[in-house]
Amino acid sequence: MEKYQATINNQIRMTIVGLCLLGTIFVAVYFNYFKGIDVVYTHLFYVVIVMVGLWYKRYVIQLAMFLGLFHIVMDYLSFGAFLLAPILRASILLFVAFGIYFLINQLESSHKNLDRVMKSVGDGIIVVDLEQRVTMLNRVAEELTGWTNDEACGKSFNLVFNLAHENCEYQVPNPVDEALRTDQSTASTNHAVITDRLGNRFNIEDSATPVKDGEGTTTGVVLIFRDISERTAQNEQIEYLSYHDHLTGLYNRRYFEEELKRIDGRRHFPLSIIMGDINNLKMINDAFGHLAGDELIFASGKIIKKFCRPNDVAARWGGDEFVLLLPNTDEEATAKIVERMNQAVALAPVDRGVLSIAFGWDTKKNLSEDVMVVFKNAENYMYKHKLLMKPQVRDDAIRTILASLYLKNGIEKNHGESVSRYARLIAEEMQLSNREIETLHRVAQLHDIGKVTLNPGVLDKKGSLTADEWVAIKRHPEIGYHITNTSADTAEIALAILSHHEWWDGSGYPKRLTGQKIPLLSRIIAIAEAYDAMLTDRPYQPAMDQSQAVQAIVHGAGSQFDPNIAAVFVNRVIGN
Repeated sequence: MEKYQATINNQIRMTIVGLCLLGTIFVAVYFNYFKGIDVVYTHLFYVVIVMVGLWYKRYVIQLAMFLGLFHIVMDYLSFGAFLLAPILRASILLFVAFGIYFLINQLESSHKNLDRVMKSVGDGIIVVDLEQRVTMLNRVAEELTGWTNDEACGKSFNLVFNLAHENCEYQVPNPVDEALRTDQSTASTNHAVITDRLGNRFNIEDSATPVKDGEGTTTGVVLIFRDISERTAQNEQIEYLSYHDHLTGLYNRRYFEEELKRIDGRRHFPLSIIMGDINNLKMINDAFGHLAGDELIFASGKIIKKFCRPNDVAARWGGDEFVLLLPNTDEEATAKIVERMNQAVALAPVDRGVLSIAFGWDTKKNLSEDVMVVFKNAENYMYKHKLLMKPQVRDDAIRTILASLYLKNGIEKNHGESVSRYARLIAEEMQLSNREIETLHRVAQLHDIGKVTLNPGVLDKKGSLTADEWVAIKRHPEIGYHITNTSADTAEIALAILSHHEWWDGSGYPKRLTGQKIPLLSRIIAIAEAYDAMLTDRPYQPAMDQSQAVQAIVHGAGSQFDPNIAAVFVNRVIGN
């Protein structure tokens, strides 16, 4: 539509110029031939030259040359000679045309430079008149509004600049209205957004300034605005991270502490607090890595979030601890929530490890109670549950870890059973106590549990191991120690696992212990483990026969093995 209107306007201007030129020529002929006057009509030439200069600058010099030559010819036809006066007037016409050309050219150049600057500015710029009709949009404004400059010119500002509050329940003032009403610059309020013609929304900040002419009269308003969507998103992300845990999406400890102060009031009583602690997270981290531990934390947070009501506050309190703040919730309702969470925990699918959470809770009923005492009661109750659950949870976790190890390498299961059998026979011949034999049996089952962290390719490799692979292999006693060293009642087992690759002469690993400094159970496991390994086909070596294996034990006595235990094994276990 705009292009069509421009075409019509151009045709009208051409018609006017053509009629003026023809009229001027007619008047010139009339005055020259019928009145004998050659000065008056030349003034009409200036009218045509000015009109052409304003509308068709590129033709103004050619027109002046034509009219000057026309005047000289007309004068020659009248007087039969080329006189100086018409030549001077023709020269003046040409001079005026050049002046008009350069003046218009300079104005256009200044306007183009201004337009270029306006359009290259990184902010959006919209200029409106006193009737709030758009007179100009720069490139950025076109991109943000979806309107082109040609489309927007003459349109209402409110149509082009679709301004609103990011929350539909609120409104933001029209910046152009404010600038015209106060005749002063205005800045936008927070949370302003615009919607372009395609429905895209942008967070913006803007300022509107009255435009004044040389006499100080306001002639319009210039609005400058910029897209701050990215900055707004970053600020929201920073604010979110300052109050949320990045892994679970729950609130963090800082936010919980602030909310606890706010909610600790009469209208929120009874106020209940639930504490939760993931069981054996350290064991899962040691066995499967911290990504597996993060999976358990994420799954725990997901369950807790699921049972959070709109007014509840759920937060990750620490590494493996969670806390829930339940306003207007009594002890009975709290116990039911914990029961449902326990059911969800039991059914939660996790790829590695076992998810188990110990919960504890307490309720504040009136203002006289200290909320921090209630918090501490919930924490103590949680630790009590954790202690009761620990043996079963630990055994479940160990079974899961062993199952993962056996899945990587099936030989390890038979190896553990064989080592346990040989170790028990040695212990019985040495007349160890029933408690020591039971502990030794557990060590034998778990002595290679640290291998769960190894890549299957290392365990099954047929060729020689690389230096890095040897380092990984030699770390399995330490990893096994960390996995099993979860409480005082497993400390002896963990220490025996840590030392089962120590040598009698001090050349073993990881601590290079010597002689009696190596735990007794470790020395027994070392012989049982080595003997079974020699009798078993491995990818890296074929199995020995029994006599070869026995000879190797004899040969290693006093260097690799405890000589006394080696003698018991060779003479009384194998010999029988």
